[in-house]
Amino acid sequence: MPCPASRRAARPGVRSALVLLAALLAVLVAPTTACAATPDDHPVLLVGVAGVRWDDVDRTTTPALWELSRTASVGLVATRAISARSCPADGWLTVSAGIRAADERTDDGACLTLDEPAGGDVPRWSDYVASASSQSYGAKPGLLGDRLEDAGTTTTAIGPGAAIALADSDGSVAGGYEALPDDATGITDAVRTALGSSRLVVVDAGAVQVPVSGEPLGEEALAAARAPQVHAVDERIGAAIAAAPADTTVLVVSLATEGRSTLQLAAATGPAPRGGTYADDLLTSGSTQQDGLIQVIDVTPTMLESVGLGEGTLPGATISPTPGPTSADERVDGLVDIQRHAGYASYVSGGYTTRIVVLDALLFAAAAAVLLVLGGAGRTRRALLRVLQVAATALAAGPVAGFLAGLVPWWRAEHPTPAFRWTVLGITAVVTAIALAGPWRRVIWGPAGVVAGLTVGTLAIDAVTGSHLVIDAPWGAQRLVAARFYGMSNQGFALLVAAGPILAAAVAAPLLRRGRRGLAVACTAGLGLVLIVVDGAPGLGSDFGGPPALLVAFALLTAVVAGRRVTWRAALTVCVVGALVVGAFAFADYLRPADSRTHVGRFVATALDGGLWDTLDRKISTNISLLTSWRYLLLTLSGVAITWLVLRAARRGPLAGLDDAVPLLRATVAAIGAGLGVGFLINDSGIVIPAAGFSVAVPCLVALVAQWRRTTPVPPSADAPGSRADE
Repeated sequence: MPCPASRRAARPGVRSALVLLAALLAVLVAPTTACAATPDDHPVLLVGVAGVRWDDVDRTTTPALWELSRTASVGLVATRAISARSCPADGWLTVSAGIRAADERTDDGACLTLDEPAGGDVPRWSDYVASASSQSYGAKPGLLGDRLEDAGTTTTAIGPGAAIALADSDGSVAGGYEALPDDATGITDAVRTALGSSRLVVVDAGAVQVPVSGEPLGEEALAAARAPQVHAVDERIGAAIAAAPADTTVLVVSLATEGRSTLQLAAATGPAPRGGTYADDLLTSGSTQQDGLIQVIDVTPTMLESVGLGEGTLPGATISPTPGPTSADERVDGLVDIQRHAGYASYVSGGYTTRIVVLDALLFAAAAAVLLVLGGAGRTRRALLRVLQVAATALAAGPVAGFLAGLVPWWRAEHPTPAFRWTVLGITAVVTAIALAGPWRRVIWGPAGVVAGLTVGTLAIDAVTGSHLVIDAPWGAQRLVAARFYGMSNQGFALLVAAGPILAAAVAAPLLRRGRRGLAVACTAGLGLVLIVVDGAPGLGSDFGGPPALLVAFALLTAVVAGRRVTWRAALTVCVVGALVVGAFAFADYLRPADSRTHVGRFVATALDGGLWDTLDRKISTNISLLTSWRYLLLTLSGVAITWLVLRAARRGPLAGLDDAVPLLRATVAAIGAGLGVGFLINDSGIVIPAAGFSVAVPCLVALVAQWRRTTPVPPSADAPGSRADE
């Protein structure tokens, strides 16, 4: 839509934009109706294991899982409970509570052994309850057992983990309990008997575990240690499902990892709880909204839904079949590829962040020396400024390169880590060349505006088209972290808050120079409006904390572009409006069916169900713990320092004349700072927000100032003729 040409024409344009926004929000978050199919009176069998992955599956060594891979709905499981590595007890406790929970660890970090129930009571139940209560997720072990008992649903648990899953809040196994037989025939007989008398049967088929203390095992030694355990688990799985009648809903889920954090295996056969059949396709859930991926917290609502009790207000969602490749080999190969991508993405993300922090810190130190200390004129000075500009532009391009790297399947390379690094370097070089080689290179805002525009465009287009690049990006939504599986990541929205105002200023500056203030205002406000919708709307960015930060940043910048003075009353009004916008997004999402909600609507459901303070406590604790991270702290403090030094030198010092040359610079810096400050306060990522934002904003500032000073050899005084107008 073209921007209006004057202030008078801008008013109807703004009204039209507001009408368009209202209509768009109505479409995006309007409640829809969905009728859950009433489940037939068929039995449900959960076979839980730990440490089993799809790359373990082979026709000869794991025949039961191989057969499931041919005929069942298959998927991957994000098993993170409290920490990245989960133990078998963590998975079973999560099933019991319907929310993340974990057991204690030994002093060396090993998992505690699961003991057989004595007299129908789960051993160490009080320890499980105490551990869950200390973890700020509000987990209440025994929730599943209580609901089943209250509804009169008949159940049987076979094995110690199953006893944990079906225990009530007092630690007594709801329904019958039997120890897992030692041989396959015994398991088949026990499961067949249980299914004959119980609506829901849960079987603990064992775990694959490797040592976590001592010398780490090499790949060959690790495979040798795991192989016999995987084979034994497969035999138990095959024996259990062999007893299930044809109309049984069968869930086979690896509920925890073994020695390292990896995505695990899941398969399902028989009737699905919301209609249809688990067969020849992939698994998904509303909590992940990804084909082929579920979470452990999805198991509890799926079982409740399968026996006709509904999923309630649990954070998980019903596991559903979704179309996938028609070939079983293609389905499994695709899952193994996702598993490999997730594992290597988690591995390279730490090094990626560390390199950005270190290089940015070095850049800021070099910028202080070149911009504020070195004086005079000459070829050497101009060469140093040119090098500084190129380096700053390249570092500003680094964050978006991390997302664009997802377009290249680097994880499939023989050596994925160097492949990722070269991919990021190559994309960074391309973005830098585009920013510095086009006709905009002679405009003060040009290179910075191009980098900001590519950053904003990449993240916005990705959110609109399904958030494919943000998945398993170093600063994206990583599957193994299991904090978010779709929409805009916290680092992604921080990049929008930082790059968005830079792009807006790059567009508005030449318009203001030509006297077209109305057009500049409309374009600035319009960009902010689009980014708020893209970031916050359910089904797009689905971000809870991003819209207020974006609203604050763009409201301040728009006011300055309009030539208005920003008052405290106006700033407070913006904050109130931001809160209302977020509330509207969240409540409208909550009104949708439970399996269609994003995490924003699920947060509202959790709050209404009494879990608000547990969620807030967890987010505050996470925020505080991140304050001690040296990487984010160094990037934030050094970014603030160089920005303050540059702005101070521009008022009176070696950069005098910068304010006249770039009149929107201070307003842009203030808008970014305010937006990142709001993001810091209301997001559980805390200091990660300003650190991520500074990774693009401050290098853009350095590149802009270096370009200006390179073309202004002798810093002019504030009233000297020839100070440059903003281009």
